[in-house]
Amino acid sequence: MNLQPGQNTALSELSVCAELSWTPAATALELDPSAFLLTSTGKVAGDEGFVFYGQPKSADGAVVLDAARREFLLELKRLSAGIEKVVIALTIDQGQKRGQRFGDLSEVKLTVTGAGEPLVFPLAASGMSEVALIIGEFYKRNGQWKFRAVGQGFNGGLGPLATHYGVEVKDDPEQAEPSTSPPSHSATPTPSTTASSAPVNLNKITLEKKKPVSLTKESGQYGRIIVNLNWTKGKGGGGFFSRNKGIDLDLGCFVELQSGAKDVVQALGNTFGAYDSKPYAHLLADDRTGEASQGEFLHINGDQWSQLRRVLVYAFIYEGAPNWAAADAVITIKAPDQPELVVRLDSHSSSEGMCAVAMLENDGGKIKVSKLIDYYRGHRFMDEAYGWGFSWRAGRK
Repeated sequence: MNLQPGQNTALSELSVCAELSWTPAATALELDPSAFLLTSTGKVAGDEGFVFYGQPKSADGAVVLDAARREFLLELKRLSAGIEKVVIALTIDQGQKRGQRFGDLSEVKLTVTGAGEPLVFPLAASGMSEVALIIGEFYKRNGQWKFRAVGQGFNGGLGPLATHYGVEVKDDPEQAEPSTSPPSHSATPTPSTTASSAPVNLNKITLEKKKPVSLTKESGQYGRIIVNLNWTKGKGGGGFFSRNKGIDLDLGCFVELQSGAKDVVQALGNTFGAYDSKPYAHLLADDRTGEASQGEFLHINGDQWSQLRRVLVYAFIYEGAPNWAAADAVITIKAPDQPELVVRLDSHSSSEGMCAVAMLENDGGKIKVSKLIDYYRGHRFMDEAYGWGFSWRAGRK
């Protein structure tokens, strides 16, 4: 069922998927989906009601963003009491600074599945001057959940849009003065008595090759550094939440300590590492099923950064034919009070199943992060390229 702006329809099911797409699919615009969980006041109840790249899951678990697949999974019956509307939006990262706008696209489309016949809202974007777009909303009226196609441009980027809905924002890169120095970030934690009192940080840096970024803290302790690998696995035939299980993409890392000791952390060989002891890197449970919408996670103990010399983060295809372009994989690196770092697995190789993604180096106490995106036939070849010196044999998981 195709919808026009302003048209609404009742939902027959309360578990739905809202997928965003645009034309042309290959674009220089960096587009960020977001969702706002609103009360009857038209505002969020708290900053935890804002779902975006820096907070991909609402506190109640009812709305989850799968950034790699550009979609939201919504369990409307799980929404916290008092939430009466979920707004779906799309913004252009630093669109004003870069002179970009939605008019650079010909169409933006939202497709809602899981509630009977798919709902498709194609919105002509040509001529739009805005860098933020309110696309649609799920709302409750007289006890019945409905969807309305909105298609309304909004002046300002993600920061002003979030503020409009009652989110407290800090460090909005769109509002900051442009810098002439190489990309870097030095931050001091903002005192906070509760997690919910801390404003939302919208800082995000998409890494480029040969342009490293440095993260700095005077204490030299960075807290829990979360590395996430997510990718498009395709939709299978087992319902709209299912994924194509023909590919198993794995996350891992090589770790070198200041002592010279080295270790491998990955699911292959069941070497999941440790967080509170050496090697201070721990891979969470491997996703063999393809059902985990948030992909795979690696945690690095940033409070022990002084013990680490370098960490090489990589991804490899354990099962399935190498097809990096179809996987559309992305790795994000997050540390408390630091900008989110985004590394896209571009410059695709279709024949080599391993990708060296990023290097984290201890640079006088700073975390120097470099984008690599070099493809190899296997672990041994990547090891040789970066001089790690491991001995390799076939492994299973």
